[in-house]
Amino acid sequence: MGQHDTKTRDWWRIGDAAVLFLYAGVVLWTIRYHEKWADEAQAWLIARDLGLKTIWFHELRYEGSPGLWHTILWVAQHVFHAKYGAISYIGAGFAILGAAVVLLIVPFPRAIRWLLLFGFFPLYQYAVLARPYVLFACFAFFAARQFRDRSKPQLFALAVALLACLTAHGIVLGAALACVYAARFIKDWRQFDSVCRRRFVYSALAIAALYLCLFFILLPPRDVEALNGSPLTLQDGVTRSLHAVAGALLDNSWLSLLVLAAFALWCYSRKSLWSFLLPVGGVVALYVYVDGWAHQQGTIFLALMAGLAIAWPSQVELSAATRRELLRHRGLMALVILVLCYHVYASVQIIRRDVQLPYSGAADCAAVLRSLLAEGKTIYGYQYGMVAVSAYFERPVFANQRTAYYHHSFPYAKGDEIFEQIRLDQPEYVVFTWWDPWDEQRYAANLGTPMEELGYSFAHASDGFLLTKAGWSHRQIYLIFQRNTAPKRD
Repeated sequence: MGQHDTKTRDWWRIGDAAVLFLYAGVVLWTIRYHEKWADEAQAWLIARDLGLKTIWFHELRYEGSPGLWHTILWVAQHVFHAKYGAISYIGAGFAILGAAVVLLIVPFPRAIRWLLLFGFFPLYQYAVLARPYVLFACFAFFAARQFRDRSKPQLFALAVALLACLTAHGIVLGAALACVYAARFIKDWRQFDSVCRRRFVYSALAIAALYLCLFFILLPPRDVEALNGSPLTLQDGVTRSLHAVAGALLDNSWLSLLVLAAFALWCYSRKSLWSFLLPVGGVVALYVYVDGWAHQQGTIFLALMAGLAIAWPSQVELSAATRRELLRHRGLMALVILVLCYHVYASVQIIRRDVQLPYSGAADCAAVLRSLLAEGKTIYGYQYGMVAVSAYFERPVFANQRTAYYHHSFPYAKGDEIFEQIRLDQPEYVVFTWWDPWDEQRYAANLGTPMEELGYSFAHASDGFLLTKAGWSHRQIYLIFQRNTAPKRD
């Protein structure tokens, strides 16, 4: 019997290795077709053009994001001299590390772990796209694993610190888990020996110091663009909350709310409601407050899965469970598998779309501009999307921009100011991005007609689609205009 169990375990380990190999193969194959967009380029350009001191103590407060990812990219470029194409493989490497963490330490059955890896967020959105989220699964599940082991508070503190240095969502998730962990530890204080208590106190002080440092590093200045948004209304809050939960689960608000409620009830039955509800609620609240994008819904999904991992029963608990508890557990497993099957289906669809469609028009636009720059043409570029084009060049591309990256406090020209600047300077070429669904009338009214009146004609369009589970959230189209009249002389 012992030899049989050993052979069975060996076969399961071979299966895990095969799954990890397949996961890595799919991610690396998809990267060959993926075209990088502005968010990927922005962090790369900041790391390329600024020193670490400037990044940490100046630029991050305008980015609203902790600096771990920027630091990784800075090391890749300034120590290993990596080129822009390497960013995708750096991200993929961290995503594969996260997949290994899921296979090794997450307490779910193998069926759930394997499906989880091939879901939309772990396989595509947080693996193929190179942003700090490629490390989110690794750190979130590491934190969930250490949350379950209160004998080593220093390792849990390490997991929280890694989350906090990764993204704003990681800051919220780590803080929520830390609060629940501390409450449980203090409640059972007498159960721990003096060494464990001392480690807990030191870890708590270290996390508090880290969060205090991050507060001052990320405290936004008055001139940051994000502070100029519209005030949040109750209707906005409800709409964004439904959108966040739907995007994280089944892309249907009411079905997703039912799934969320079922997860919460099961965690309540496991006496783990707060370790589920507080992290998930915190990440949803952040999404609502900043009016998050579709790709950020994955942080909610991973917070959900981490909460379930914390509450998951051990084999000892299952062997001693009552019939009712086993039925609840099996029902929860079936629900999780159904959700993950939908996510796997979404992965298949989005990878197919990424092969067929450009995620961004930046690469095509850069190819057009490269020949124009070789001829010495003057090119102006407007809006945040220009960073995706600038990343393909080692020198400045747009003559009207002071930096290759987008600094969120610069008084960039907007609206009528743009057309006035073009009228005065009359550059030979002008590039705009179009983010919203394409509409001929809106294009003519907002861009086409004003540019024609300034003496410019449409020259080239580079199409792009910001892909999501349900299709795409925005279009990232680059529109190039050429001056067709001689500049006016005063």
